[in-house]
Amino acid sequence: MSGLYADLSAYYDRFCAEVEYAEQCDFAQRVFDCFGSSGGRDYLDLACGTGQHLLHMQKLGFTVSGLDNSVQMLELAQRRCPDAQLLLCDLAAFNKRSAFDLITCFLYSIHYSHPLSSLMQTLERAWLALKPGGVFIFNAVDAAGIHNDNRTVTQLTDGDSKFTFQSAWHYRGTGEVLDLLLTISRESSAETQRWCDQHTMTATSLPQLREMLEKIGFEVTLLDHDYGLMSMQTAESFNAILVACKPTVSNTQA
Repeated sequence: MSGLYADLSAYYDRFCAEVEYAEQCDFAQRVFDCFGSSGGRDYLDLACGTGQHLLHMQKLGFTVSGLDNSVQMLELAQRRCPDAQLLLCDLAAFNKRSAFDLITCFLYSIHYSHPLSSLMQTLERAWLALKPGGVFIFNAVDAAGIHNDNRTVTQLTDGDSKFTFQSAWHYRGTGEVLDLLLTISRESSAETQRWCDQHTMTATSLPQLREMLEKIGFEVTLLDHDYGLMSMQTAESFNAILVACKPTVSNTQA
């Protein structure tokens, strides 16, 4: 994992203070109740970070596990959710078989699987890790809808230090490379520090993601990117929540 996340992992939750973790988990519960048929409550969060989703899902009655490739993030997740089973691993490399009823990957983290072949492998690993009747939920963005001038800015104060967090996607217009540009500055009376990082993510389209999932054997539904509702995706939307269900009986992968 990048040095930026290692250096600033203690501030991560404050940078993400506006993320509606509880709402996302309530949504996942509703989707699971509607689409799932595996009969259990074993849950895995891919790219679990500091464990916010794990804690909320545990409160909803799930037995929780998390995966991340940052030691620092997993240390914070373990403190937040001591009962969670945690795995230090890349998204495309986890190896579980028929272990989970529900898997999620929120905050567009599915795009961290790069290149496209690794993204396909991540989807295949999720298939193998689900029990028959299990559900995989993740959000994604269609590269055609990315505006390179859009930027998210968050500021916070810690003692006499002021932090500014900026993030933006940049798509080059063609190909499967999607750049995530991160800049964090810390200003105090004594000094100014600046961290810059660039993550190479995978650009794809929503129809392509559907095709990849269906090729593996999933039954796929695309929902509007609104965690307060549960409605079918509208045609003009470039953001979606994908619900991929593993049938109870399948003739594709075991």
